[in-house]
Amino acid sequence: MNSIEQPWAPYEPSPREPWDLRKVAHLHRRAGFGANWAELHRDLKAGPADSIERLLHPTTEDRQFRQVADALKVAIAASAESMGMAGDQRAARVWWLYRMAYGDDPLGERLTLFWHNHFATALHGVYNLELMLEQNEMLRKHARGKFGELLAAVESDRAMLIWLDNGSNQKDHPNENFARELLELFTLGVGNFTEADVRAGARGLTGWSQGHDNLFNKTNEFTYQNELVDSGPKTFLGHTGPWRRGDILRMVLQQPAAARHICRRLYRWFISESARPSDELIEPLAAEFRASNYSIEHVVGIMLRSRHFFSTTAYRQRVKSPVEFCVGAIRQLEPLRTPNLLPLADLCCERQGQMLFDPPSVKGWDGGPAWLDSNGTLVRLNWIVEFLSGNPGANVPAYKPEKWLKDHAISPSKALESFATVLLPGDVSPATLSLARQVQSSAKEPKLAAGLQVLLQAPEYQLS
Repeated sequence: MNSIEQPWAPYEPSPREPWDLRKVAHLHRRAGFGANWAELHRDLKAGPADSIERLLHPTTEDRQFRQVADALKVAIAASAESMGMAGDQRAARVWWLYRMAYGDDPLGERLTLFWHNHFATALHGVYNLELMLEQNEMLRKHARGKFGELLAAVESDRAMLIWLDNGSNQKDHPNENFARELLELFTLGVGNFTEADVRAGARGLTGWSQGHDNLFNKTNEFTYQNELVDSGPKTFLGHTGPWRRGDILRMVLQQPAAARHICRRLYRWFISESARPSDELIEPLAAEFRASNYSIEHVVGIMLRSRHFFSTTAYRQRVKSPVEFCVGAIRQLEPLRTPNLLPLADLCCERQGQMLFDPPSVKGWDGGPAWLDSNGTLVRLNWIVEFLSGNPGANVPAYKPEKWLKDHAISPSKALESFATVLLPGDVSPATLSLARQVQSSAKEPKLAAGLQVLLQAPEYQLS
């Protein structure tokens, strides 16, 4: 990875490609959800190496953040007691949005969101919020660790055992759902396995048993029992033997296609979703992934440090999902530290179509331009209006741009340009900035919020 001819070689600032606010903002949009004013200028001074290291290995956690996050988690548990297993789904989404918007580990939350979409599990099939939250914490724990350990944790996860029926996969009546998605979506990808591999994989993944309160009522407890395992010979991915769950997962990761498949998904998440990367571009990443024993942190670090990541190939090549869009605006504009996120979560998740803990299918969200259909765009614009203007009926305060200017010691005469710097550094078009000035000058009070609305609604702001 040291050859300067390789796109994955580390980016090094130069007079032609300087480390500037545009690159700092690009890093934070992709490795997190966006940088605020202080973070932009801190990392501009720190340089790329220290800035990326801070994202890969965060060392601090704000005490107030932890207290609020813990309180929100307690409220979710209380709702489950009063509302049943489904609990308060909106409160759970607020908890995760709060973590993304105010936490000190944006890369960890972004990776957790990536794995939630990769191992897409939905409340509409699990019907138990406690298990979905348990899975969410598991994904966060393993988000930047070894993929093999993450995969093993997913295979034994209670929500997944219910969602893809592996908890009822019996040797006398094998269920192929989890085995199929394990190969097709989670590891190898279409074309790299056969139907016979699916059947053999399902047999090897037997052994789980779901508990019962009585003859008719299942519990959410699962045990792995050796006597329930299909121990007969099976041919899986070209090898014959009495394979069990550990063997199945190990053999999957021995396939070169596994590293390539995961790296392609990570490429789409961190670099570009506008074009399919070539095999020549992906193979060096896949080789590093395999050589590092499938270290997620290692391969993500290569991506974030690379010349390719900071090239024009990657800039604004992803459409912000509803969560990325809303969380990004909150992180960048720094509203009240503990805002009422519930109505904003409604507009973000339910109405824009990215319902956290409830993706539409095992394939997750399609993403890309699909987020900007006519309805999604309209709701996104409505979210901006409510974020800036507030909603007294829903206890949402109006955003105070004057407070932001005061907090950062910025003159009101430089307000619009400063907001453009934090929202679209190096990427705001002259036409957008001119329109924002016109709208601001002709609007009734609050004038600054009117100009700010133009920036948030700008086409370039919809892209990451």
